[in-house]
Amino acid sequence: MQRLASLAVLATLASAVMLAPAARAQATFADPANLAGERPTVVNGRELPIDLGSQGLQQMLRRLNTRASLLLIVAHPDDEDGGMLTYVSRGLGAHTGILTLNRGEGGQNAMTSDFEDALGLLRTQELLSADRYLGVTQMFGTEVDFGFSKTKEESFAKWGHERVLYDAVRAVRIFRPLVIAAVFVGGVTDGHGQHQVSGEIAQEVFKAAGDPKVFPEMAKEGILPWQPLKVYARVPRAAITDKGLFDYATNQYIPAQFKNYVTGEVSDQPPTTDVIVHEGATDPLLGNYPAKEPFVSYVQFARQGLGLQRSQVGPGMRVPSPGVFDVGYHRYGTVLPPARQKLVEDTFFDGIDTSVRGIGSSSANAPAFLSDGLRQLQALIENATYHFNPETPGNIAPTLADANSHVEALIARVESTETIGAAPRAQILHELKLKHAQLNDALALSLGLTLDAIAPEADLPSATAVKVMVRTQTAAEQEMRVDRTRLITAQGGESMTDEDRRSDRSFVAGHPDMQPITLGARETTVVTRPYFYRDDIEQPVYKLRDASLRNAPATPPAVVAQEMIGYHGMQIELDRVVHAGIQPVEIVPHASVSLSSSGMPVHAQVLPDGDRILHLSMMLHPAAAGMKPKLAAPANWKSSLAMGDAAMPNEVEFQVTAPAMLEHAATLTGEAIDAGGTRYMEGYRAIGYGDLPRTNYFTPATDRVVPVDLKLPPADKRRIGYLPGTGDDVPAALASIGMKPTMLTVADLTPARLAQFDTVVLGVRTYNAHPDLHGAPTHALLEYARNGGNVVVQYQTAEFTAADAPYPLTLGGAAEKVVDETDPVQLLDTTSPLLSTPNRITPADFNGWIEERGHGFLGTWDSHYTALTEVHDPGSEAEHVQPEQPQKGGLVTAPLGKGRWTYLAFAVYRQLPEAVPGAFRLFVNLLNP
Repeated sequence: MQRLASLAVLATLASAVMLAPAARAQATFADPANLAGERPTVVNGRELPIDLGSQGLQQMLRRLNTRASLLLIVAHPDDEDGGMLTYVSRGLGAHTGILTLNRGEGGQNAMTSDFEDALGLLRTQELLSADRYLGVTQMFGTEVDFGFSKTKEESFAKWGHERVLYDAVRAVRIFRPLVIAAVFVGGVTDGHGQHQVSGEIAQEVFKAAGDPKVFPEMAKEGILPWQPLKVYARVPRAAITDKGLFDYATNQYIPAQFKNYVTGEVSDQPPTTDVIVHEGATDPLLGNYPAKEPFVSYVQFARQGLGLQRSQVGPGMRVPSPGVFDVGYHRYGTVLPPARQKLVEDTFFDGIDTSVRGIGSSSANAPAFLSDGLRQLQALIENATYHFNPETPGNIAPTLADANSHVEALIARVESTETIGAAPRAQILHELKLKHAQLNDALALSLGLTLDAIAPEADLPSATAVKVMVRTQTAAEQEMRVDRTRLITAQGGESMTDEDRRSDRSFVAGHPDMQPITLGARETTVVTRPYFYRDDIEQPVYKLRDASLRNAPATPPAVVAQEMIGYHGMQIELDRVVHAGIQPVEIVPHASVSLSSSGMPVHAQVLPDGDRILHLSMMLHPAAAGMKPKLAAPANWKSSLAMGDAAMPNEVEFQVTAPAMLEHAATLTGEAIDAGGTRYMEGYRAIGYGDLPRTNYFTPATDRVVPVDLKLPPADKRRIGYLPGTGDDVPAALASIGMKPTMLTVADLTPARLAQFDTVVLGVRTYNAHPDLHGAPTHALLEYARNGGNVVVQYQTAEFTAADAPYPLTLGGAAEKVVDETDPVQLLDTTSPLLSTPNRITPADFNGWIEERGHGFLGTWDSHYTALTEVHDPGSEAEHVQPEQPQKGGLVTAPLGKGRWTYLAFAVYRQLPEAVPGAFRLFVNLLNP
């Protein structure tokens, strides 16, 4: 009887749609990345078992039964409160998202040698991998992590307050959450200045997103104002003492002050706890992770995702033991009437009608058809939930199909009526479309419908046809029908089947439908590349190739296979990213052009005074017949092909002669020209590791040559051994000036092997990357120095202790870093060989540095050592931050027997690849035995 009743309601809704007057036309946001979640999920093959089969259907039923939604705003990847998000998303079933302002470009990297924009691409994919555990939609701002910031003032000065607010307002208006949350509060308890920005913006956007006078231009894009109902932030873990609040970023005590950016109120007392999230609570639906644990808590499940952000946490992540794990949140603002507010709340959604029927609450005077339709929709969803059996998930498919048809009719009726205002109609339609997408995915899960689409290769040359094998199967007993199969490209092209254009193919369990589809050359002309970019690494914000993708985590997949499956008078949409192996297909140029010096990639290098000849290699991948190499140089330069086959180049070498008097930097550009005259002037390489999805990172095939007054050590003193740490490009920079090092492993650190070198350099964070470096290998290094060797240790982390140094020392804490790259540097002993030989170092050598002065400054050291520099960060009067105490632990050296041991915290690993002249002069001095 219930199903007959629902069909009657559908008929009523359908006839009403036909009779209703057309609603006023309004711009509609295309949402190419599906950030609002109003379209079915595009499967990428990386789904967790918890989101597949009966277990996935149980998760989807939780989501179908609620309209709750929450957006968390943070600064960086790994800032998120994973336990809270997992509880809200997987426990409560709320539609949950994260807005992360930047991609962590300025952070460290424990996995690869990628930094800056390449690191941002890596951390984006790591975060997306972690998001699978949290069950969230990921969004991003357009800000760039410019490195550790000690004050909010600096962060806003770099990014611009209005730009950050714009990104947040746009994200909120697209995602349309009932609740906003933040990890940070916008004050010194947040530490990092970028954390403080995210905390302040999360509160400010609560009011700004609903104000039509704020960024009204968004409406032209179809992105309409939306007023969230509440905003929260995590209660800071900070104790107020008689000295005030301790700021770990500056190592200072600051007057206790907590500001509510919604109300403008300022208090000297910490925020109260208004809701406690029990992140240590277990959930039977999480029980399969890990398999040996029958019950898993929300925070335990989330930490497995955090462990995938390996560039930041390393290869291992500690999962909390079972037990209580409570986290408090403070409510900073609400628009709920006083009668619906509680002093102490059970969840973020107290006082909000989160039932399916509550969708109509967005309209003060919801029409009867909407109230009746929502009541019927809720009844259908509750009926499916009640009759769900994990052993026979297909039994509820007919009910889900009825609910799907019902919500389609509701959407059509709401779209066509003028009795609902524009603002409430936008929210009601958003929530109905979200339910429609969820019902589509629930139907696919209940019927065991899966779609796969395999290409022969992951990198597809542009303007090339490719044949994709599409496979559809079901676990359901009844016969299924394929109504349509097609491939869709990110550029908007689509391809129907060539071999079989029938639209009524049937398939049953055990007999999948197999369809080869050819994607034509005209549909693959647009190269897949990140939609965000910047012209140089000093720019603190990204430019956009496609403004409609702003806030998207990445460029949408290059090719998606889509099938429409007929079932019970409606259609189920299946979408699958086309892939080869574990990697999604990407459209790439026919040629990748890059430049190298001494066999190592280079995009900037210094040219020492007196040198006029450069030898540059041009790499062309893949080798292509008919490509002609060319190296473009300024008018007063000369370049000639030194070796290689000009007709079929894979690697060719150019000899470049600079003018006699080179006063300014010059740029050399490599290009390959095909028979049709197409010029290729950029290269790309895959960013990623292990089974992480790769992102092709594009860089121009240029080499910026910077003249520098640089003297090198004697020719017979340039034997350098280099033990890489977590990764850097220092070896390539050294190779570009003729000091190519020999790459070492920990096993090479033996007396006999070390004796072959004049200098041995430890890369950044070597003791973090190589736990086996402690003990005998380090003792061999120290003995090597005592016998006349020169040891240079670049910045280290907490794994490095006094036992790894010749004499007592300690690393500083979080504040022992100098983040302002413009801070003046004072030289304490200009007579030291490290500051005088072979190059006379002056404060001017610290001009033009990028991102920071350095990390991991020493905190203390004994009298055997000599500190050679002093530098400190400025304060912020507005934030009551005093100038930093002088930091003298950035360059510390000690004679050791016949040799020398030196610790360098200055970030030369960031400067050398960018051809910063003074960094080369300083580092070469350290390499002079």
